[in-house]
Amino acid sequence: MQKTLWVKAAVVFGLTLALLVPLLMIQGLVNERAYRQNEVIADIAASFAGQQRVFGPVLVVPYLEQWQETVETLLNGQSNKRQENRTEHSKLYLLPEQLDVTGLLTAETKQRGLFKVRSYVLDSQFKGVFNIPQEFGKPQARHNGSLVVGKPYLAVAVADMRGVLDAPGLEWNGLHHSFEQGSGLNFGATPGMHVALEELGNLEGKVTIPVNFTLKLRGLEDLEWVPAGRQTHVSLSSSWPHPGFHGRFLPDPVTQQVSADGFRANWSVNSLASNVSENLSQCKEMACFDSFGVRLIDPVNIYSMSDRATKYGFLFVCLTFAAIFLYEILQNLIIHPAQYTLVGLALAMFFLLLLSLSEHIGFTKAYLIAAIACVGLLVFYLSAVMKSIRRAAGAGFMLAGLYAALFGLLQSEDNALMLGSILLFVLLTLTMVATRHLDWYSLGHGQK
Repeated sequence: MQKTLWVKAAVVFGLTLALLVPLLMIQGLVNERAYRQNEVIADIAASFAGQQRVFGPVLVVPYLEQWQETVETLLNGQSNKRQENRTEHSKLYLLPEQLDVTGLLTAETKQRGLFKVRSYVLDSQFKGVFNIPQEFGKPQARHNGSLVVGKPYLAVAVADMRGVLDAPGLEWNGLHHSFEQGSGLNFGATPGMHVALEELGNLEGKVTIPVNFTLKLRGLEDLEWVPAGRQTHVSLSSSWPHPGFHGRFLPDPVTQQVSADGFRANWSVNSLASNVSENLSQCKEMACFDSFGVRLIDPVNIYSMSDRATKYGFLFVCLTFAAIFLYEILQNLIIHPAQYTLVGLALAMFFLLLLSLSEHIGFTKAYLIAAIACVGLLVFYLSAVMKSIRRAAGAGFMLAGLYAALFGLLQSEDNALMLGSILLFVLLTLTMVATRHLDWYSLGHGQK
C-alpha cells in the first residue's frame, strides 16, 4: 500500500506539470491581447496624433557663405589647377534666457472595440525673454568667403503637428506675428512651426526682448518638453490622478502634488544640467536632446494584471492539489486522477474568465466574479468527491483565501515579493502543524 501511495503522489505531480500547458496557453492569449492593444494605440496614433514632444522657442539666424576653392588635379603627369565655387548653409541659434511654461492637461479616452487608449488636450502658455548680444546675427566666415545673412525667425518644434488645435500667434517685442508651417530647424525632418521676424540690424549692446504665445495641443498618453531656456520652468496641472513622471528631470518633490483630484507638478531645469545648448548645432533629431514629461498611466492595466495573475497559476494548482492530497491521505479517501484533472482545469478556467470579463466590466469586478464562480464550482464538485460538504467548504475557504491573497499581491506590486513570501510561509506552517503527529511510515496502510 505504501508503494501505491507514492505512485499516486507521482501521478498527482505529473498532472500538476501537465496543467502547465493550459496555463501557458492562457498566458499566451494574454500576451496576444496586450499586443493587439499596442497595435490599436499605433493605429489610433496614425490617424489622430501620437506622443508629443515640444521644443522652443529658439531664435534662428540662417546665413550662406560663398567662397572659391582651388582644386588641383594631375593629368598625364601635369598639374592642372582650377577655381571652383563653394557654398555652405549654416544657422546661428540662440536660446531664451528665461522660459516659463504653464499648462492645463485634460485627459480623454479613445476607444476602438474593446481597447481603450488615454489621450489628452494641453492648453499651455509660453513666456520667455531673449537676451540678444550685440555680436549675434554677425556670423564669422569659416572659409574666408562672403556671407549672406538671411532673415531671423523663431522656431517651435512639435513632434506631431496634427495635434496642434490652436496656435493663434506669437508676441515678439510687443508685436504680433503669425505662425507658419515648418520648424526650420536642422534636426532631421523635425515638424513644427516658425515665425518670421524683422532683421535684427545693428544692435547697440545687449538687447532684451520678451516673447510669449499660447499653444493648444492634443496627443496620446505621453507629453514631453525639451528645456529650451537657459533656465526653464514648467508648471503643469491636471485632473488625471495617475501621472507617471519620467525623463532626464523629475518634478520638484516639494511642490509636486498627486491626489484623487489630479496632480500638479513643477520642473525647473538649468541649461548647465542639460545637453541642449551644446548639441544645438550637432543633433540630427529632436530625440537626442534631454527631455522630461508625464505619461497618463492607467492604474489597472487589465493585460499586465492578467499576465501577473496567470504567473501565479502554477502555484495555485500546486497548493490546491497538495491540500486535496492531504485530505485524501488524512481522511482515508480515494480520489481519482481524473478528478484531480477536472479540479486543475477549473483553476485554469479562472484566469481565462478573468481575462475575458475584464475587457468588458473592469479588472476588479471581473476578478470578483471569476473567483466566486470558480470557488462555487469547486465546492459543489468537491462535496461529492470528498463525500462531505464540510470538507468541500473547507477547501473552498482555502481557495477563497488564495484568491484574496493573490488580489492583494496584484494590487501591491512593490510589496509582492514580501507578501508572497509571507503567504508561502503561513501555508507551510499550517501544513506542518496539520501533519506534525502523522506517522508517514504507516501512511497508506488504511486505504482501501
